[in-house]
This record gives sequence, structure tokens and C-alpha cells, in this order.
Amino acid sequence: MIWMMLLAGLAAQDDPAASARAEADALIAAAGAQGVFENVTTDTVPTLRHVQSGLTCHFTPGEAINSVTVYPDQAGLVRGENVGCNTRAQGMDATLYATRYARSQPASAVARESAAVILHRWPDAEAYEGGFPLFTKPDREDPPEHEVFRITVGNVPHVTFVLVQDEGEWSYKLRGTRAGEDVMAAGMTGSMMFMNALSAVGGD
Repeated sequence: MIWMMLLAGLAAQDDPAASARAEADALIAAAGAQGVFENVTTDTVPTLRHVQSGLTCHFTPGEAINSVTVYPDQAGLVRGENVGCNTRAQGMDATLYATRYARSQPASAVARESAAVILHRWPDAEAYEGGFPLFTKPDREDPPEHEVFRITVGNVPHVTFVLVQDEGEWSYKLRGTRAGEDVMAAGMTGSMMFMNALSAVGGD
């Protein structure tokens, strides 16, 4: 057993991506998401792709909240048509979603619905109407729909927001929450993460 562990350690040194691939495999196994997500890790960042939608999830290595979720079948959706990825990056908790709604839902409607959920959870949330960085893929002209709020969690100010974009039959969403009052920092992190997550969406 000891010599096998030593060999595994040496292999990881020879292949820096080995531990990241192992973590990505573990995320799939923990969620029972075989066939729904595939391991596309190529470097030291654990990376999964949602097979049906093309959503790509990058995970900060070793973060305790790293996980994927395959939501139960409901409202006309079958297995794999409603999924999420959780991670933490640059001090921000983030969840990415890909959903194929039984009935078409425009991004603006999904964003408004998400805003209502935020206000229900934090009734004292203050809508932020100032500038917010929004990035798009090179083949998209329209930026994501977004809703941004300032909230207080345990007496600590936070920024929480949602980004939503459609592509074909799929709706993609990022929910991000970051401690502090720096809206631009939260937006830069979230928008870059969202753009990267959609990099393989719509490809042939």
C-alpha cells in the first residue's frame, strides 16, 4: 500500500494535472453525475463540462464547497436538464446553473425571478443600479441580464448578484455572493467566471 501511494505521488509530480483530474472525478462520483458531467481537466484546475449544454465548470482546487448537483426530475425536465456547480474564487461563493426549461424562459424573466428569490431571503437587500462589469463571448453582442444587490450577512456587508444568458434551448445563470462593498471586484470575478463557463456553449 505504501509503495502504491509513493508511486501515485511521483506520478502527480510528473503530471501536475493528475490531482486536479482526480478531484474532478471525485466531484462527479459524489454527485452520482456520471454521464451528465465529463472530466475535461487539462491543467491544475479541476474542470467539468455538462454534456448536454456545454456549460464548463472550473473549480478552485481543494475548496470545501466544490460540488456539482443534478437536480431531481421535475416540471417536465429529465435527468441532466437542470444542473449546478458550486465553488469559491477570489473570495466569492459562486454557483453556475444550466437549465433547459420545459417552456421557454427569456433571460430577463429568469433574472427577475432570481432577484425575487434574493429579496425573499434578504428583505432588506438594496438594489444596486450603478455600473457593473459584464463580459460576453466573442460571438455574442448582447451582455448577460443582471440584477445586483447589497446585503448584510452576520453584520458584514456583502454584494450578491445574478447573471443570466440564453443559448438555444438552454438558460445559463451565475449566482455570486462576495463579502465587502466592492461591487466592481465582485462583478469582475463573476463576469469572467460566467464568460469562461460559456466558452464551449454553442460550439459544433
